[in-house]
Amino acid sequence: MKTWCIISLAYLGLVVGKPATDVGLPLKTSTTTKTRNRRQDTSEVCDFGTDTDLIMCGWTNRNGSALRWELGAGTLSNWLGGPTKDASGGEEAEKGGYVFFETSLLAAPVMRVDDITIREGQNAYMESPMLSSTGPEGKCIGFSFSLDGLSASGLRVVLQPVGKDGRPESFFRVLWGSKDPTNKIWVYSEVLYTYNRNHQIVFEGIAKDLPDPHRKYRGYVAVDNIVIKPGSECRGHCTFEGGFCGWINEENDDFDWSLGRGSRNPSTGPATDRSSFMYGGMEGGYAFIDSSYPRRPGDVAKLSSQEFEPTGPDTPLCLRFWTHMFGNGVGTLSVLLSDTRERQDQEIWSLTGEAGNAWYQAEVSVSSSNNYKIVLMGKVGKNNLGDIAIDDISLTPGSCPTAPQIAAPGSGDCTFEVDECGWSNVVSRERMDDIDWERTSGQSVRTTARDHTLGTEKGYLMTLARSTVQRPGTRAWFTSRDLKPSISTRCLSFWFIMNEPFIDNAGPSLGALTIYTKSGMESDAPMKPVWRLYNHQGPEWQYAQALIQDPNDMIIIEGIWGSSRSNGFIAFDDITFFGGSCSTMPSGAMVRTGECRFERDMCGWKNATEKSSPSWRMATSTRRPANLADKTFGSPDGYIYYDLFNQMLGSNMVRLASPLIQGSEEQQICLSFWYAAFGAGDSALMQVIRQDNSSSNNEMEKIWSLEVKNVDTTRPLWMPAQVTVDSNTDFHIILEGQATNGGFAVDDITFTPGSCPTRPEKAEIKSQELQST
Repeated sequence: MKTWCIISLAYLGLVVGKPATDVGLPLKTSTTTKTRNRRQDTSEVCDFGTDTDLIMCGWTNRNGSALRWELGAGTLSNWLGGPTKDASGGEEAEKGGYVFFETSLLAAPVMRVDDITIREGQNAYMESPMLSSTGPEGKCIGFSFSLDGLSASGLRVVLQPVGKDGRPESFFRVLWGSKDPTNKIWVYSEVLYTYNRNHQIVFEGIAKDLPDPHRKYRGYVAVDNIVIKPGSECRGHCTFEGGFCGWINEENDDFDWSLGRGSRNPSTGPATDRSSFMYGGMEGGYAFIDSSYPRRPGDVAKLSSQEFEPTGPDTPLCLRFWTHMFGNGVGTLSVLLSDTRERQDQEIWSLTGEAGNAWYQAEVSVSSSNNYKIVLMGKVGKNNLGDIAIDDISLTPGSCPTAPQIAAPGSGDCTFEVDECGWSNVVSRERMDDIDWERTSGQSVRTTARDHTLGTEKGYLMTLARSTVQRPGTRAWFTSRDLKPSISTRCLSFWFIMNEPFIDNAGPSLGALTIYTKSGMESDAPMKPVWRLYNHQGPEWQYAQALIQDPNDMIIIEGIWGSSRSNGFIAFDDITFFGGSCSTMPSGAMVRTGECRFERDMCGWKNATEKSSPSWRMATSTRRPANLADKTFGSPDGYIYYDLFNQMLGSNMVRLASPLIQGSEEQQICLSFWYAAFGAGDSALMQVIRQDNSSSNNEMEKIWSLEVKNVDTTRPLWMPAQVTVDSNTDFHIILEGQATNGGFAVDDITFTPGSCPTRPEKAEIKSQELQST
């Protein structure tokens, strides 16, 4: 969510016409009309009614707009579009109403209808009734929103000034905006604003550009529970027009923050507040520290917010504010996160020194498992030319990379707009990869993807490079080296694209994106995967999270190319760290103990036979059975196998044991893997055994068994297998193999919740307990 610039109405194809009429479905009754006419007060929450009584509460579509907001409900969504539930989240959520814009619709050409000019456009505009001056305390707009579908591009909340003649003026001010999908959930947000003349609030639903190939796909921008309430109800937000908005000057400091409209010294401080600097006008104020006499270098002023409840583990907030730091004596501005239960302060943002005679936007993620306050601390610099000003504080849902980058050195946050922020490709002497991650602009990428930060072709992102001599399994490592030490777990969030536009008959084969943690700097230190996705995930930016248990671990981002010959694309952007124990997102990226694709090692699986005996081994390009290629990417290595030659079946049995898999609340899980049988003999046998770790004698139960005589080994082929495993206690999985001339290869072991039928059916056996050896 970014602040947008003033844009002419002519650019958007908007016109001024007759008063707008309500939108709705052709099921309105006279009762509905009466109800709608009664609810024109924007200070009351507009929930848009229910599926049988949908209302607009005075909000209207803009005259002249070819595309429209429509009323909808969950019960009507599969017919008319929109979310399957409203934002209430209750038992009646499917019946609750909302308003939405179907973003796949295409506008008609310019035409005249009842003396109103209808212009072709790509966005839809919903206007409030006419509003008067907000007063210095401002107004707080609260609303829930949901974005989904390939054709949806964003939502903006716009302040539209209205002239004395009652017509909208030729400019507007964007108060709030989001371009990211909400993954089919409703998100609540607020925005505080002040304005001293007549105006309207406009919700602008944004669709993809008309030439975009994704414009034809279904999508929606939906809004619910709109309310315009007193500015004081936007907790934590402040424009400083009418005071400190609940922010308090602390007593345990040296002096106080002050309110101002313009500096009295041209050598320091701002000439106007931020909104006047951006948009012009005379109204506006800000908060600042006055560094003049009797202040001394090192004096500190603290401005503290109200106390907030804990953020959820997956719902951090983004603190945004504007700062002005001009003068050769400027000291330091810091943001502290104050844990009110533990009585501890943590510095999460800090900037020192002059930054020029202009307002700049700052942002930082906020998360806390306890009640907390946000503290803005200004420190006087070396002389009295060191005023520091702040303005337009806001809190919005979601994480955000620290800005400017230098305000949090070593945090690991990075938008890649300037450089790699201390992240780097693996250096040559340690090199265990083949290619690099490249910082590139959207203009230089052969794809329709834009960067995530700016949403434009001019922004920068990290992309997986291609090599002139490339084979399946070619990889790149991108590492963090100088992260600031931390004492608690934290969450890594980022945005990614894994797009394979053309998929051949062999199926998806784009590659993989994996997040590893590493506990030491040595090249042979173990790497633990904490997040992983394979192959095509879609053409749009998607949000991701991974839990970093040890905050001092090195982090490695690995990209691997598969066998795809198409113009595939793997990229990431906007890395952010925030405190707390978050969930893995998307859920399919979770790495479970025992899962392995054997791309670089055995993931903790170990041979359970004597060292002098035959064993399972990793395939290599020079040593592999029957030139069998890897199942995952089609590379010459990246799987395990055993190959035995014996006179007597069972004389050289091989066993491979998984790491200890902890029991879970799920009573059963599904073990899936791929196998390939090879060799000249027909007596090879492979079995899957569950070894219970909770019993004193480590009871073993055979759960899957397959003989080669039931398989065609003329040409080894990868075949799918699966079996249900009891997961109510801790256990190991053991892969057991026998053969007289040949063996089995195994790849892509995964676990998923729930039971599953045994495959192939001929591998199914009756439960049988075996005594542990």
